[in-house]
Amino acid sequence: MVDSLAMKKKRSRVVSGCAWVASVLCCGLCCSWVVGGGLYWVDIASGFLWAIVLASGVVGVGLCLVRRWGAVLVCVVGMGMGVYPIFAGRSLVVGDALIGEVVVRMGSWNIYPKNENWRQDLETLMDFGLDVIVIQEISPDMNRTIGRRGYLDGSEMPYWVKRDFVDGEVSPCLIISRYPLELIEVEAGDEMGAHQLMCVVEYPGKRFVAGLVHPFSPRTVDRWEAGNAAVVAHGRQIRRVAQETGLGVIVGADLNAGYGQVRGRELRKAGMRASKPILPVRWGSFPAGRSPLVRVQLDDLWVSDGVGVSSWETINIGVSDHRLVIAELVIRDGHL
Repeated sequence: MVDSLAMKKKRSRVVSGCAWVASVLCCGLCCSWVVGGGLYWVDIASGFLWAIVLASGVVGVGLCLVRRWGAVLVCVVGMGMGVYPIFAGRSLVVGDALIGEVVVRMGSWNIYPKNENWRQDLETLMDFGLDVIVIQEISPDMNRTIGRRGYLDGSEMPYWVKRDFVDGEVSPCLIISRYPLELIEVEAGDEMGAHQLMCVVEYPGKRFVAGLVHPFSPRTVDRWEAGNAAVVAHGRQIRRVAQETGLGVIVGADLNAGYGQVRGRELRKAGMRASKPILPVRWGSFPAGRSPLVRVQLDDLWVSDGVGVSSWETINIGVSDHRLVIAELVIRDGHL
């Protein structure tokens, strides 16, 4: 009898020890984003916070089954910390536009720099009836054909502004529109100015600012740091432009990072929020052809205060490994 009780106590201590190790580990992983801004691998792991939170939820259920309530509490606290940067600033659901409000249809897409089928993909984009499209990483041929040969002249989207290619620094990117665009000059002396692209869209009845954010992919520590610095510079420009123009701002972005990583946090510091709603649950945008379980939301349309969201979706088109983001955005603030 004594031996039996001793064995039960020993098993209980082992279970408790394992429960606490599991809960502390889950909590630590969920909170990794707090220090992710200064640590490369921790920030990369933060791109999969949603998976870490889900796994922690499974662990939490197991801890409930063995009735280790203290460990459960630690796990729940960690999950709350992990969920925060994923959901911060985002609307729970999209909201309907009110009568008389201006609704703009916009898209954001990384078209893939080696896309030899870009003409057909661009036609497909235009068939969606969008007002403005932000296109990242256009190919050299697309860059030359649109920039120098007037490819968009006479099309339904004849207006464009372009971020020029700078070898080793930035890829060429485009903003194209049905309506006239006025390029916003980069602030004098801004060393990161080559990364930036913003313009005023002369939308009928309500002007707004459209921009582009596309930093380096974090394949190495150096590229991660350079890309982070570029997003910080974008944030400064966004704040300056919003203050100077008083207009609503919409930025098409392929951050090469998830919402919980340092780049997403920097855009939120600039007063922007991701337009993707929390519900219904939608899977990530990259890599487009892979299982939803491994996709990360790198792509989105980020909006400032005064810009609402009445619809949001992603579509897999063309040869790109990114899904196209399409949103209907309600421009509530800004000058007429």
